[in-house]
Amino acid sequence: MIYPTLRATVHNGRIELLDDIRLPENAEILVTIMDETPLDSLTLGEHLAAGLQDILLGRVSRVNSNDEMASHLDAVLEDA
Repeated sequence: MIYPTLRATVHNGRIELLDDIRLPENAEILVTIMDETPLDSLTLGEHLAAGLQDILLGRVSRVNSNDEMASHLDAVLEDA
């Protein structure tokens, strides 16, 4: 099943959905980290298109645990 784009934020190192929706257990999700500059200049559709292009070009990371996700987010957001 495919779901619409959901808004989320990172709080205390965890991804928290801002939309009230229940996801099935073990659902795979695509996480696109957006900084404030592009948020102001690109539409949501443009962000989605850029994320899908990253998938096509193999610019993705797969994590298998909460620890791997935390480590990956620490590395990505290190300079933020």
